[in-house]
Amino acid sequence: MYRFIACLAVAGLSAHAAQAQTLQDALAHAYRSNPTLLGEQANQRAVTENSVQARAGWRPTVSVNMDANYQQGPYTNAFALGSYTSNYAEGYVAAKQTLYSFGHTANQVRAADARSHAEAHALRLTEAQIFTSAITAYMNVLRDRSVKDIRQADLDMLQRQVKLTTSRYTLGGAPTEQVTKTDVEQAETRRHSAEVALTQARATLAASEAQFRAIIGEDPKKLMMPAALPGLPSNLDQALKAAIQSNPQLAQMRATKSATQADLDTARSQWGPEIQVQGSFGTIGPGAPFRGQEYGEQVTGTVSLVQPVYNGGLYNSQIRQARDKDEQAHQNIELARRSALQNVVTNWQAVENGLEAIKAGMAEVRSGETTLKGYQLEYGYGLRSTTDVLYADQNLRSAQVELASSQHDTIVAEAQLLAATGHLQAQDLVPHTQYYDADAQLRRARTRDWEPLQAPLAALDRAGW
Repeated sequence: MYRFIACLAVAGLSAHAAQAQTLQDALAHAYRSNPTLLGEQANQRAVTENSVQARAGWRPTVSVNMDANYQQGPYTNAFALGSYTSNYAEGYVAAKQTLYSFGHTANQVRAADARSHAEAHALRLTEAQIFTSAITAYMNVLRDRSVKDIRQADLDMLQRQVKLTTSRYTLGGAPTEQVTKTDVEQAETRRHSAEVALTQARATLAASEAQFRAIIGEDPKKLMMPAALPGLPSNLDQALKAAIQSNPQLAQMRATKSATQADLDTARSQWGPEIQVQGSFGTIGPGAPFRGQEYGEQVTGTVSLVQPVYNGGLYNSQIRQARDKDEQAHQNIELARRSALQNVVTNWQAVENGLEAIKAGMAEVRSGETTLKGYQLEYGYGLRSTTDVLYADQNLRSAQVELASSQHDTIVAEAQLLAATGHLQAQDLVPHTQYYDADAQLRRARTRDWEPLQAPLAALDRAGW
């Protein structure tokens, strides 16, 4: 296949071509403006915040508290001894820090990071789907414009043929040039069919142009037929290896499997001890009337160790549930692997067949054009019948439509092949543009709100996991 691989025919080989709306232009515009893709980018940023939130378990919590209290009540039920009054106000700063969670926080962080990686691959999958849809929409417009032009040319030719056949039938002439009423009716019927086909072609084109605007975000202008998409593998084995390594859905399932394994460890870690330290510092005194000289300091400190013993089977159930989810994730990896390989083989064959169909179609169109011209010339000398001319015209138009469809189907199959191998991305298709960096978003999330104690506490919490 390598002999067919070339850069997109969007490079502008002439001043006229440079003014066209190339496939690369359309893909770049879709990358910048498609709402589905932009929405998935926002979702990816939202998912990375889970990595920040999970790391909060290694960081202290600090709060400022203000309380005021007044209470009056009897000393005895009979009110014999009068009543008492409680009247105080306090303000204090409280802090709490988990020193060790038996890996609970560490495993939550692992799960959050793995899901952030999975979402990054989901974004790659969405990007590939958007590019596939954009390429399909671009090629749909190209194909349907060609079909419309073919139907218009067919109608123009048949209108001329109807006039010529009708004139011969009306005027008569040499026996070899005479036609019958059947010839006239045949030409008229073919012309009516061509009118219907042209109307259908215009409707199909209008729908394709609407799809183009919806996906790419601008009106289709003068489009250019691309030669081939960049980055196509040179052989089937290379394509299969690329799919195993880079297919975005397969990569997403692998990252999800890492998350479910971390979820299982998180569930298990609930049975371990947790050590926390908490303290407060503040002041307390009478609330009303306020007398500042009567306020005094208060300091508290607590170290607590909690070891679960029994909880009604909750933790064991959560462990079993997490184990089953992990098994499901394992099976999803195999499903994604099989699907990726199937898509590679299917679209590889579609590309190979499409290239052969284009070759055959171009030869068939050349032959059809020659045949129609020859039949029309021979018809003038009475050597061909009206049926011969109409048949040659029909064969030519069918060959032209088939060629347009083959060119469309081949480029779309190339896009689907690249998507299956993980190489239908912005870096592959739209160079010299600013890319969205999902990995950078995750790196920022992992270092946001960092605390000095985080590193040693994280190392302690990871011990044994």
